[in-house]
Amino acid sequence: MSGNPFRRSQARRAAVATRVPTDPELSIKRLCGQSLAAVAISALGMAVAVSVGMTAAAESERLAGDAPATSQGNPDITRANPAPMAQQAERNLAAIQQAEVHQGDQAGSLDVFTRLSRDDTSRNVLRGELDKAVADQQAKRRTEQLTQSSDKAALESGTAVRDSRNKDLMNRTEATRRENERLAEEKRKTGEAQNQGGSNMPAAQPGDGAGLPSGGGAGGASVPMPQGRYSLGARWGAVGSWSRYHTGQDLPAPVGTPLRAAADGVVVTSNGGSWAGTHVVIRHADGSATLYAHMSGASVRPGQTVRGGDMIGAVGMTGRTFGPHLHFEHYPNAATVGNPYTTDDPAAWLARQGVRL
Repeated sequence: MSGNPFRRSQARRAAVATRVPTDPELSIKRLCGQSLAAVAISALGMAVAVSVGMTAAAESERLAGDAPATSQGNPDITRANPAPMAQQAERNLAAIQQAEVHQGDQAGSLDVFTRLSRDDTSRNVLRGELDKAVADQQAKRRTEQLTQSSDKAALESGTAVRDSRNKDLMNRTEATRRENERLAEEKRKTGEAQNQGGSNMPAAQPGDGAGLPSGGGAGGASVPMPQGRYSLGARWGAVGSWSRYHTGQDLPAPVGTPLRAAADGVVVTSNGGSWAGTHVVIRHADGSATLYAHMSGASVRPGQTVRGGDMIGAVGMTGRTFGPHLHFEHYPNAATVGNPYTTDDPAAWLARQGVRL
């Protein structure tokens, strides 16, 4: 079939027939429509041409009337003037630009509002930071003022304490001077009485050891100094200017006041520490020890046996002290001498021996 020319020709004619409409009425309607469209386009073109011609003529007459005259009295047709349409176009363009500017201002107002809001937020954040900085500065200033006030109070307190101690030291020094003069006078009188062979020496009091040679005390417990020759100072355990607490019993007395052994024992090496100055340590039969600090001098030596009430030295101001006194300590364990925080209350220890300070 594909090779028959006759049949191929028939197929082509059938295809053409299907594409071209065969209805005469449909063809006439289409032709009329096309003709009407052409007539309308032609009429519109003629109207535009007539309008343009009339406009050009009117503009020429206006230009002829508006043009300035030349030196010969003829109008200057070489001057360029904007056409009315161009002027109208310019006015329209200006109106459009003005409308755009107005719209831009309206839109920009929102931007300005947003920007102002952001500026307010930024100012609030900045104000918060400034307030915080001012508060920190004020707190720092108050801290400095409190520190200065505390330093001033500490300085005034330290000055008052120092002045009080200096005054007390002067009073004690004066009392010591008078006591030394009294002792010297008594010694002079005693020497005169001995030279005269009289028997008016003061009798020895029990526990006092007066007139007894070293090692010849009455025995038993005894107060470290003769009664009435001392006063009670800082007690054991008191809290004050010491590192932790007071480690003994202070007995203020004039320099040179005789010191006595508080109980029977053996004098051992003075190993209490440099703070004690000249001092004596006595080991007792119960394994405890007593320490006598700040002495002006010792009259016993290590290895010597003493009895309660024996004279062992005299009150002084050696070592770390602010005035003449005896610092009296009791160690329950004689092996811990040198560590003052292993002591106990010496007044209580004496009370257990039947002696009261």
